[in-house]
Amino acid sequence: MAKTKEYFVLDTSAFTGIGTKNKAQIMKHIKDMTELISAARGKNVSCYTPPVVWQELSEMLRTKKVPKRIIQDLDASTIQKSPSTLEMQAPAEFIYQYVNEVRNRFYRGLREAEKAVIKGAKGKEEDAGDIIRELREKYKTAIRQGMLDSTEDLEVLLLAKELNAGVVTQDEGIKHWANKWGIRFIDGESFVKLLKQRVSKK
Repeated sequence: MAKTKEYFVLDTSAFTGIGTKNKAQIMKHIKDMTELISAARGKNVSCYTPPVVWQELSEMLRTKKVPKRIIQDLDASTIQKSPSTLEMQAPAEFIYQYVNEVRNRFYRGLREAEKAVIKGAKGKEEDAGDIIRELREKYKTAIRQGMLDSTEDLEVLLLAKELNAGVVTQDEGIKHWANKWGIRFIDGESFVKLLKQRVSKK
């Protein structure tokens, strides 16, 4: 009896978004995941990345001084594929929900900006730098947290939907919309454990 094939689409955050761990732990996580992805190919586990995500991921790994060999191994172990956007159809309800949430978050961001301006008008001029920093942080949280805010995020979800694959991510926006669209997801550390289980099976 043929083994069931498993598909996963990897987001950049799967490799690095693992909390406040130090550089050595992050490097070990990246190395372990890369080696397991390679080993799992022979166990009917295929891992994909959209080309735009691979470009972002590989650049980020180089910036973190990840050895070139590890980056090359990861490149050889994953399949780069863009979603077939001209062939896919997105449910209208999904689009409506996304548009409404974007609009609501812009309003929330605006309210935070208004609060900061009111606070600043009562403060001293030298406090402006702190007020601006607070405004930027709160606006970023209100607008971006839990949202799809890049084409990379969107392509991860579209490719996963096309392949009926799981998404490997730490990104709350991708998780939120994967859940709405019925796409399964798993974080990076749990994915390492899953791969170890698959590789250890005979």
